[in-house]
Amino acid sequence: MKQTLQTLLRRYREQWSYLIVGGCTTLVNYAVFFLLDRTGLYYQLSNVLAWVCAVIFAYFANGRWVYRSVARRGWREAGSFALSRLFSLGLESLLLHLLVDLAQVHQLAAKLLVAVVVVVVNYITGRIVYLRKGA
Repeated sequence: MKQTLQTLLRRYREQWSYLIVGGCTTLVNYAVFFLLDRTGLYYQLSNVLAWVCAVIFAYFANGRWVYRSVARRGWREAGSFALSRLFSLGLESLLLHLLVDLAQVHQLAAKLLVAVVVVVVNYITGRIVYLRKGA
């Protein structure tokens, strides 16, 4: 049993690491969103500011612990990462609008629901940024 668990952990190390780092990134995102929401700031603006904080954290954490990128952290890689995350920000903003403004779901609950889609999209785009040839 122990041997099987160790084999599974080694085989899926990247996915486990992504879940852990993604959980921490999500905590950063939600903590900032929650704090800004409490100030009465418009929920979409709170979402963008929370996204910026989360992307900065995720860039360094994913490169180091998830994808084990050996490339020097540079502006080109950071730009590619931020652009990949812009897509998910747009998707998240659209889904939040649909849930909050049209379906009348509370903004904090909507943000939690949207997270499932965003996590999958971010994993895929992160792999593209860090694991592309020549990076």
